[in-house]
Amino acid sequence: MTRPFEFGAGSLALDFVDTLAGRAKEPVELLADPADLVRWFREAGLVHSITLGEEELAVARELRETIHAAVVAVVEDIVPSVDGVARINSAAAKPDLRPQYVNGDVLLFAQNPLEAALSRIAADAINDLSPSMCSRLRRCPDCKMLFRDNSRPGKRKWCSSASGCGNRAKVRRHRARHQGTRRND
Repeated sequence: MTRPFEFGAGSLALDFVDTLAGRAKEPVELLADPADLVRWFREAGLVHSITLGEEELAVARELRETIHAAVVAVVEDIVPSVDGVARINSAAAKPDLRPQYVNGDVLLFAQNPLEAALSRIAADAINDLSPSMCSRLRRCPDCKMLFRDNSRPGKRKWCSSASGCGNRAKVRRHRARHQGTRRND
């Protein structure tokens, strides 16, 4: 069964980083083969048609891990590696996807679709790392997922309060409070 991709990290680059799920315990590679990367690009709205092989998948995964390392560094108040930043900047410098109006739809095209899609992701990562945005970068204390806190107050702590780690933490606190009151009865 194909696991669905989630797009809840608050930025395209961090959604891409999250294609290696479960980093805190048992990592699950969601980009297991080139077809998965093609599907992710399509679902992210980047490229509607592209053919990729193992080499292209390796390039994409390398960029993903470079972005992950840079964001983790910033979240931990460490300067990202010079080599990593250079790789992200190099990817972002490639020609971006260009919109075309085709049969009533706007589709994105490029001479080299892989480079263009990765350029868009790298540019988004640079935006996340910028001084005005990096204060909004977070790492979930439970699952270690990276996300950008786009909430108005900017105080989001967990990857997901509704159904994910935030909800589980609230349930744990609730149970702990009620266990204590039951013992006192």
